Amino acid sequence: MRQVEHDDEIVIFEYEPGIFWLGGLVRAMAWLRFRRRKRVLLSVHEIAPEKYPEFRQIQWHLARPVSRRRVLEVMRLLLSTVDVALRFLMLRIGLLLMGWLPHLVLVHSPKTAENICLSLPNNSKVRYVPHVVKRLEGNRDVLRRQLGLPSDRFAFIIPGFLFRRKRIIEVIEQLPPNAELWVVGTESEYDPGYLAEIQAHLLQSENRERVRLIQDYDRMEQYLLAADAAVFYYADGYQSGVASLAVGAGKPCIFSALPAFSDLREAGLVVRTPGELRQAMEGIQQRETYAALQAGATQVRKHLNPSRIAACYV
Repeated sequence: MRQVEHDDEIVIFEYEPGIFWLGGLVRAMAWLRFRRRKRVLLSVHEIAPEKYPEFRQIQWHLARPVSRRRVLEVMRLLLSTVDVALRFLMLRIGLLLMGWLPHLVLVHSPKTAENICLSLPNNSKVRYVPHVVKRLEGNRDVLRRQLGLPSDRFAFIIPGFLFRRKRIIEVIEQLPPNAELWVVGTESEYDPGYLAEIQAHLLQSENRERVRLIQDYDRMEQYLLAADAAVFYYADGYQSGVASLAVGAGKPCIFSALPAFSDLREAGLVVRTPGELRQAMEGIQQRETYAALQAGATQVRKHLNPSRIAACYV
């Protein structure tokens, strides 16, 4: 907020539940619109009921075991009813204001466009804008030496936070014998225990010697540039920021058949089953296929560069 200058005409809020507090967002948009007279744009990356703490607290009340003491249970029931009502009311008001306050709401995936009905009665002020693809530069061989990685082996990468919907264990099982897999990211507090599951699976996997678990999120872009291809075998998802980064690094990709990747498909192969994933991981290593997808990544990078996407915002 302190970065907003007097002469600025437009303020764009990049919003994702779980990272930014809804109440603070609403207050900031209201202050800028009505006190500072700014044009306010809201860029919504994800939205769903389960992403809000109020919703999870309501679920907690419903899942709480019944007390054996009847009087105590009646008191807890009354208190829970009041708490649930207040949390529901505050969440609903916050979502309504989140939709009403901005002049324009920007979405970046079909799933967000569908779920924005939580805040808006219709799509009259909603605009679809593809996720920006930032160009990344770096020498593969130099980075591999700096990171202590072998330069003579084809390497796939799965970047970003560790979520079960990324189906990392399934990717490990389909890894071709002549390639490595780098899982670069850290465990998410919203999906705890997945790292331990991956580690336990690797102990029993024939591919364990060719899988690297790298918990160095700060250098994820360097690992992307050092890799040969990226895998996004997701079971579900919105737009993927790390997939956009991979394309920005010029890397051929393997995508699930999800609408979340529709803007990036020119840069990758699309798979639906574990068998197709295995075929894609083998086929992407072929020189002709790799070159064609690399050229596709270059085209996507040009089409979705920051200057073009910024023009779509305003």
